[in-house]
Formats: sequence, structure tokens, C-alpha cells
Amino acid sequence: MRRILLRCACVAVLTLSGAMSAGARGDAKSGFLVVRKAAADGGVNGRPVVTVVVEGFVLGRVTQQALVDVYQLPSAAGGGTPQAAGSDVSHHAVRWHRFNGTEYSGSGFRFRATGGAYRVVVRGAGVYLFAGGHGSVTLRGSSVYPGSDGAYSIDGRRFRSLPPHPLTRAIGGG
Repeated sequence: MRRILLRCACVAVLTLSGAMSAGARGDAKSGFLVVRKAAADGGVNGRPVVTVVVEGFVLGRVTQQALVDVYQLPSAAGGGTPQAAGSDVSHHAVRWHRFNGTEYSGSGFRFRATGGAYRVVVRGAGVYLFAGGHGSVTLRGSSVYPGSDGAYSIDGRRFRSLPPHPLTRAIGGG
């Protein structure tokens, strides 16, 4: 847990320095999303607990069971290759509209998509996610167990319980 927090802090510092220089040029303000212990009704076959569309980065960890779909979107920044690592993770190609992506599934794994524009859709439980840049997020927790389905914070605001119905918010100024 400490290692991922340290990595998130390092990425945040690097992103903030880039955001400050971008802000000096008049670009959209970057922001952050943090999701802790997220779970939605239906598990991996249910509705997404988090859907992030961001130009920047997404880092995550799954402690229970989840499906993570990562689609690389067109971006002026180019982009890296999304990755996942862990002892119980598998992957295969998926398609959403005209975009190709990779679906990672399993438990006890980490994933990342950095340096570009991405759409990341997460279903399941035990999800920790950290995203930075500018874009939007749609969150949905459990309608059966509200209050024990995880928490989220956007742009440094206080943590709130995941909503029982889909809630879409902007990240940063984007």
C-alpha cells in the first residue's frame, strides 16, 4: 500500500509540474481523482463502478475481483502502452465504438495508463484508482450497501461515499 501511494505521489508531483507549465500557456487546468475501496452491485458482471475519460494518467489496484477496460484515445501527447501486473491477471483485446483496447481481469493486480488520453472502465470490487489530468469521471457505487461501497475525492475535495446512481463530474478544468 505504501509503495503505490509513493508512486502516486511521485506521478502527482511530475504531473503538477507539467500542469503548472501548461497552465502558464493557458491550457485547461489539471485535476485529480482518488477512489478507495470501490465496489458496485453485480461484481465484474455488473455496471461500472468507475469510468474515467482523461488526458493524463490512470493508476489503479484491484484487491478483490475486477474487470478493467482501457481504451487509448487520440491525443496530441501521443501515449504509452497500458499495462497490468500481478499474479492473477489476464488480458485480451476489446472494442468500444471505433476504439481498440485491452481488458484486464483477475484479482490482486495493478494497472496503469500514462502519458496520453484514455477511457478506463472498471467493474468489480476492491478497486483503488488514482487519475490525473483533465477530463471527466462517472462513478456508481452500490444501491444495496450504500456507505460501505467505497469513497471518492475529486480535485482535493473531501472524500464522499460512492453514489447509488451514476454521477458524472469534471476532473480539473476539463
